[in-house]
Amino acid sequence: MKENKSRKKLAAGLIIVIIAVGTAAVKIGAFLPTIGDADTPANSYVANYYITNAVKETHSYNIVTAVLADYRGFDTLFETCVLFLSALVTMMVLFGKEKVPKMPVKNLAEDKYSAAFGGDIMDASFRIVVPIILIYGIYVLFHGEISLGGGFQAGALIACAYLLDRIIPSIRMGRGKIKEETALIIASMGAFFYVITGILPMFNGGNFLEFAKLPFGSSLAAESIVKLHTAGILMIEVGVTVCVMGVIIAILEVVLERTDFDE
Repeated sequence: MKENKSRKKLAAGLIIVIIAVGTAAVKIGAFLPTIGDADTPANSYVANYYITNAVKETHSYNIVTAVLADYRGFDTLFETCVLFLSALVTMMVLFGKEKVPKMPVKNLAEDKYSAAFGGDIMDASFRIVVPIILIYGIYVLFHGEISLGGGFQAGALIACAYLLDRIIPSIRMGRGKIKEETALIIASMGAFFYVITGILPMFNGGNFLEFAKLPFGSSLAAESIVKLHTAGILMIEVGVTVCVMGVIIAILEVVLERTDFDE
């Protein structure tokens, strides 16, 4: 009887919460602009301002990079911190879990498939693919300001190269795996480097993330300011790359440590 009463109270409370949240969402939604409406403030003022002034004010020919790394530098910083926290939480949840025992091979076909996964074909293919991915990841990082790419994409590419090297033991291109604790430290160093990049202008009389005030030059000429903006954007892109790479590797390692693979 007590269990039934508890379940009824729980169900009643859940229904009340759903109704309250739904009502609040409807009321709040009535005041928000319609998604996709051309007359919304974002489409009428902000977007046009970015398109018109991004290159002149940020000296970045890639408007996406200009918005993420300059106009919305605070937002990108917190997104980087959220990624770091996601790796931290994943490690906290899975760190004490036991490794999944290896499942027995049911038939010969599965055994052949398992052997082929790390066989000569995969070995030869990934010996070529991994270096190309690493080179492309670095290219994407350093060209994010003027073309497609940036820190998030570069970090993911470098982490994917590590993933391929990690799951194909026959390659052995690296010196070994990176421990999840080490990967988390690497990710924190990327976020910390981002913060340091924002603090440096404050020592030169500027605001947080004001790249034109980076203490790397004394000239106030337009050419010098362009170089400072380029340096500032590149620095935070490096921080984002290192953080994203560390986060993906940390999550990968904490999962692989609890999964049985043929070493």
